[in-house]
Amino acid sequence: MSRQLQQRATIRSQCLRAVSLTAIIALSGLSATAQSGDLPDKDAQILELQQRLSAQEERLARLEALLESAPQPVNPAPMREETQRLATSRVNGIEPTTASPALPKLSVSGDARLRYEHNNASDGRRSDSRGALRARLAARYQFSPSFEIGARIVTGDPDDPNSADVSLSNFADDLQVSLDQLYVKKSFGSLSLTGGKFANPFRRTDLVWDGDVNPQGIAAQYVAYDNNVARLAGNVLYFPIERSVVGPDSTARGGQITLDTQASDKWNFGLAAGYYDYEIEAMATANAGDTRTNRLGSDGAYISDFDLFDIIASVNYDGLGGRWPISLAAEYVENLGADDYDTGYMLSASAGQTATPGSLSVDYAYHVAEADAVFAAFAQDNIPLGSNYLQHAVGLTYALTDHIDLGANIYAYRLKDIELGGLPSTDWQQRVRFNLVAEF
Repeated sequence: MSRQLQQRATIRSQCLRAVSLTAIIALSGLSATAQSGDLPDKDAQILELQQRLSAQEERLARLEALLESAPQPVNPAPMREETQRLATSRVNGIEPTTASPALPKLSVSGDARLRYEHNNASDGRRSDSRGALRARLAARYQFSPSFEIGARIVTGDPDDPNSADVSLSNFADDLQVSLDQLYVKKSFGSLSLTGGKFANPFRRTDLVWDGDVNPQGIAAQYVAYDNNVARLAGNVLYFPIERSVVGPDSTARGGQITLDTQASDKWNFGLAAGYYDYEIEAMATANAGDTRTNRLGSDGAYISDFDLFDIIASVNYDGLGGRWPISLAAEYVENLGADDYDTGYMLSASAGQTATPGSLSVDYAYHVAEADAVFAAFAQDNIPLGSNYLQHAVGLTYALTDHIDLGANIYAYRLKDIELGGLPSTDWQQRVRFNLVAEF
């Protein structure tokens, strides 16, 4: 029984007891009067009793009417997931976290991944296999609803910004662990400021930004409009890359505008347009893993500037039931600072989800990136090439339990512009990965 029904029953019971008590008292008085022989007007007393009973019934009716008109307690309906986060998670292939107003002051999360990888070379070259693992542990302390500090430690080489994997080798040497995030975040209503080393604030895919790259510096996000049907927001970032005491620093500045709409309970649309301006002057700590497949001059400096215009569009459809959401995405990037070899694009499709045990998701993506279309130091590392490649990627993930997934990925890739080099072979290469991922 609901609380309101219980209150109504209690009031009715109390009123009925009052009516009954009044009747008993009145009848007792009437009986006593009759026995004493002092009954002046029996009919008048009966009339008075009836009037009292009628008054009590009217009072009960008024109380019930007042209870009926009182505000009714309701159970809040589950709010729809923000369109931006739907689009972001499906384009990025990650499940972003959402802060809760009731979040405890300290929260801890993490994941561990075991991987087997096989690389199939062509032209009779030797194939290669390896085991690898990755672990991440993050903590966040909420000083107030608008102010937090966070940090994360990861395995992997601290000199590699776009990978936290550790190969199982080196005579069983212990694992390297480093701090890849340390930040403070302050919110002022619709404006949020973040400083330190933090998760990428931009909507992204692996074409331009690898998922393991955590920018450093300061970022701001402003939500200009959000009515649960449409959301307009902007992100800006200032990113110090390399400091020099003898010359100019290397820095990046970037901005992105996102627009998301929920056309119906089945259709969501997202659009993101960004511009990233790299000023690469100092390269003292850059190595071959950073420059990768971008073009370099005889002096070791980049041939091109990197002024990237990047646009991402996404469509999400939930009309086949919660088990099989469908997502489509497309991305186009052009380096306005390059004279040639300056264009890249990505097309992807996915179906399914892994939020419940026994569920399944499958995805496919096709990437094309010319040599200077992206800044290879921060681009994807699923294959050895950061740019100048063609790639097909197929993924399959199965949810074993609430927190454990089993997945497989196949990559087929080759050089795009063979005259620029970048791989020992110009034929198609294959990379196969099997992943066991546990999260908490």
